[in-house]
Amino acid sequence: MLERPAPSRYDFSFGQNGSPFPLTFGPAVSAEILVGALPPTDCCDYLVSKYFIHLAPLFPIIHGPTFQRQYSDFLRAPTKASLSWLALLFVVCSLALNTTEPDDSALAALRSNQEDCRALDMVGMSRELRGFALTCLSQDQFLVHHDLNTLEALLVLIYAICHNEGVERGWTLLGMALNIGIAMRCNADSKSLGSIETERRRRCWAGILMLHTYQGIVFRDIDMSFLLNIKATMPTEADDLDTRGDIILPASSQSSEMSLMKFKIRLFQLTIRICSKLSETKQLDESTLGQFDGAIAGEQQEWDKVYLVDGAPSVLDTASYAHWCILQTYAYQLFLLIHRPFYRSRSPHFRPTSRDIYLKSSSGLLDIHRQFCQLPRLRSYRWLVHGMTSFNALQGAVALASCLFDLPDGLDATAYRQSLEAAVSRMETLQNCSPVCTRAYPILRHLHTYLTEHFEKRSLGDSIDALTDDWPDMDWLNPESENWTLWEGILDSTAGQAPT
Repeated sequence: MLERPAPSRYDFSFGQNGSPFPLTFGPAVSAEILVGALPPTDCCDYLVSKYFIHLAPLFPIIHGPTFQRQYSDFLRAPTKASLSWLALLFVVCSLALNTTEPDDSALAALRSNQEDCRALDMVGMSRELRGFALTCLSQDQFLVHHDLNTLEALLVLIYAICHNEGVERGWTLLGMALNIGIAMRCNADSKSLGSIETERRRRCWAGILMLHTYQGIVFRDIDMSFLLNIKATMPTEADDLDTRGDIILPASSQSSEMSLMKFKIRLFQLTIRICSKLSETKQLDESTLGQFDGAIAGEQQEWDKVYLVDGAPSVLDTASYAHWCILQTYAYQLFLLIHRPFYRSRSPHFRPTSRDIYLKSSSGLLDIHRQFCQLPRLRSYRWLVHGMTSFNALQGAVALASCLFDLPDGLDATAYRQSLEAAVSRMETLQNCSPVCTRAYPILRHLHTYLTEHFEKRSLGDSIDALTDDWPDMDWLNPESENWTLWEGILDSTAGQAPT
């Protein structure tokens, strides 16, 4: 009889003594060395707090009170902590560094170990901590030996990679996480488990689905609808403190700590439906387009009800507005995706309403980038502009420019041009912060140059039309796409047509 793998039944003795398939990568590392690689205790305390205040609500798969108990146990006996939980602590600290400033006085103990004591290499240190997280998982032979801490560590690690390095770089690890989740039956409830254990499993499964949202759009030729066919119960919409060992208390207000996850799961389901349909046909018919338009707009209305107060950001809760902005980027991406065949006047399927939606969605992505860069209320979330938020801004800029090149004479494009110009300035400031920003800046600069030339002299018509015809085929959401090289080559080859 075939059985699902049961990790607890494995005997590792053979693998440790020379198995032809080694399950540990690299030399053995002692618990003392791993614990010593963590930030000092005071810094750890600070980073853990930062994580649960600012980051956990964005990707709420870790049950806070459970982690608190595990952390207290770790402080009492550091070397006795499980390797899987150490991996989780490393990746929590790594991601939390994104929310701090290099001169943060709370990180003075970390600066004392740096050659330049004035500021920390935040990116380098964050990557180093992520590396130790992988070392812990490897030492624990996570390919066959895994528990909920293993899966939580993997999921937070993938989330960090997607937002700092690029979505495609998390693809392989996400496949591992999916199969570990299946092996551990995270999609199936068990009456033998308490409320907390059940919710932790549900959150892990929901996290797996959430991380597939970007992948589903990037790899549009792969039908991921099978994930929707796996029966699973989603996490209860309740706050951590209301999820107890024997009971889960319902949310006492319209919004809970799990609201963002609920909305992201619904977006995942909608994204898969859209991408599955687009994998069957290059463009949607009028009826299907209208249905998807209505579905996206319906989600936006729900976000307004939960996260805005009378249509405006709450002054009492800055996190709620950050969540609203993050969700809007998904909506704008989906609008651009479904309206791509219809927004250009040269297209035989041109729809003026699609062009309007394209203009609104593309400029919306640029405005969200502006807010994360500049608004004091979003300061703790500014790290998002180092990764996907800046790539989303590039997506918005390219889409906006393609519309502006195609606008009829007489239509005032001043506000849109100013929005694009401001995005170029912001990306120039960010260009040394991450690979995504480094690559995005010259493309934005060239686009702005050509757009200026187009409006001043109308002299780039044929070459720009040929260039913009290829834009719908770009992998918009994939920072590692080979199209970066293609774009750089096209822009360089036409550089003589416009002033530099």
